[in-house]
Amino acid sequence: MLNRMVKEGCVEFTKRGTVITQRGRDKYFGFGVTAIDIGMMEVSIGRFNCGILVMGRAGQIGTGAEQRDDAVRAGAESAIILVARNGKIVFPDDDRYPDQMAMHPVREAFGVQDGDVIIIGGASSYEKAEKGAVSAALSLAEDRDRCWSEGGKLFSRDYEEEDIKCIALTIHELVGRLPVTMRSKNHYGVRCEDGKIIETNFTGPVLEETLKKGKILRRMSKAGKYRGCPVLAVPLIRDKEIIAVVGVFDTTKGSYHEWLGQVRK
Repeated sequence: MLNRMVKEGCVEFTKRGTVITQRGRDKYFGFGVTAIDIGMMEVSIGRFNCGILVMGRAGQIGTGAEQRDDAVRAGAESAIILVARNGKIVFPDDDRYPDQMAMHPVREAFGVQDGDVIIIGGASSYEKAEKGAVSAALSLAEDRDRCWSEGGKLFSRDYEEEDIKCIALTIHELVGRLPVTMRSKNHYGVRCEDGKIIETNFTGPVLEETLKKGKILRRMSKAGKYRGCPVLAVPLIRDKEIIAVVGVFDTTKGSYHEWLGQVRK
């Protein structure tokens, strides 16, 4: 999607990141997507605020910092990333905030449903706020639903922990020895740390959720040794069937994901 928009002149890559062009804004809103000037007095982030609803993408949000940074790089002064969860509009990593009364303008502006993402860009002008919010929405859609799809017979859904150890350790080294977990669809797997397998017969809640939903997930670990660390889990898919899942714990608390963002540019 993003590559096609680049070819059509709708977005461009700059040192600030992926930025939507005027042609892109015209085409984006031509599809019937509406950006709304939202009055957010209680949680104001700029003189002008532009809100955009991204339907069904909450599963791709970690802390929201990545999307906030995308908005700022595109021209916004700041941005708020919210998700709809359990009937509330909340921050991605804290269901207690913000005050739901302050979210009344958002509910009035959008038909929000659980699983949706709301991006609010703030700036000294509405144009800058809109450009930031739209660019963040586009970056959220940047090929992130695509999972690694292996067409051959490299991997099987019935692989056991002994079969996946070498693959898990290889990924572990590739990500700078960040903690890595891996399992096949039908068998528990392994957990890697410090260049070695430290746990077998392993699974975890994020791995299980990824197997169930069949898409890339970004979560915050809520328990255990890595509590509070971002988790990225990626399913391996062959012939439309999930055969395994790999998870990486970002124990750098965001530095690794920031580095990945720089590499993508």
